[in-house]
Amino acid sequence: MGNGFGGALWAQDRHFSQFYASPLTMNPALTGAFTGNFRLAGIYRDQWRAAIERPFTTLSTALDFRFRSPVVSQYKDAFGVGLVFYKDEVRNFDFTANEINISAAYHKALDFKGLQYVSGAIQAGVSQRNINFNNLTFQDMFNQRDGYTLPTAERFPGNNISFMDIAAGINYSWIYRKNALFQIGGAVHHLTEPTISFFPRSEGGDSRLYRRFQIHSAMILPMPGNLFLSPRLHFLQQGPHREWMAGANLRFLTNDYSGVALHTGLWARLVGDVQQIGGLESGSVFFGIEWSNMLLGMSYDMGISEISNLGYRRGAFEISLGFVNEYSDEVVLCPTF
Repeated sequence: MGNGFGGALWAQDRHFSQFYASPLTMNPALTGAFTGNFRLAGIYRDQWRAAIERPFTTLSTALDFRFRSPVVSQYKDAFGVGLVFYKDEVRNFDFTANEINISAAYHKALDFKGLQYVSGAIQAGVSQRNINFNNLTFQDMFNQRDGYTLPTAERFPGNNISFMDIAAGINYSWIYRKNALFQIGGAVHHLTEPTISFFPRSEGGDSRLYRRFQIHSAMILPMPGNLFLSPRLHFLQQGPHREWMAGANLRFLTNDYSGVALHTGLWARLVGDVQQIGGLESGSVFFGIEWSNMLLGMSYDMGISEISNLGYRRGAFEISLGFVNEYSDEVVLCPTF
């Protein structure tokens, strides 16, 4: 999140550099999109620790299940259900956003072997936001000597709001040969553009949360020497703001029997708006350790913006953990989270 002065307050929506490690917050159509019975995914982001006293933190955890369709058919149709929790904190202002969503997806097989699927899903839940006004200071509170100890004339609204939130998504996946995958999908979040102001509408509190549009694509490419390359592209637009993220992770399988592997990757983020593409905002490095059906990932963002030139390291650290229970298909060896 970021803040601007002069009557405006700007905030970013949920945001992860390891977007692929948090599939249910990226696209509800990825609910149940794996070759196992259930999946656990968690990710934590710590932002601007070197630039401010109390950094921004973001946490998301998700659990989803995959079930074979009860309809008798030669196709391997499936459906998925999932639960995702999201928390964002701006500790300098004691601002907290909590959200819990339920996802439901249907995966329609396009061939008898279940190598191609088209998926559609919807996600719905409740978002709650609160702020502690007691920790805020204003100009009229300054005592002209040693601090902000005077009472303020500011009028505060209620410090807690909640609203319904809805998202929908589609996804196409194709296992075109063993250990090789192509995937492309898109999602729309905040379909109803809910009001997120603490002030009532009669006092100018008609602030709307822009719809967020996301498009993503990914591949798993087997390479010689037990190597697998996973390039990905990710685009999002929310209101006038746009972001592009591109990069790739390289997976080296050290033990074919136990599934032990090392992951490393490089990523670049570009930001802009509807008027111009913009420029390079940050770069990210990734390292991961995989054992059997569990993957621990760590990444660090290196800011390349004006604040970095002023001597502040506007970096962000992320750690993720993914687990898929009981692989039911060995056609794709690599975890897709």
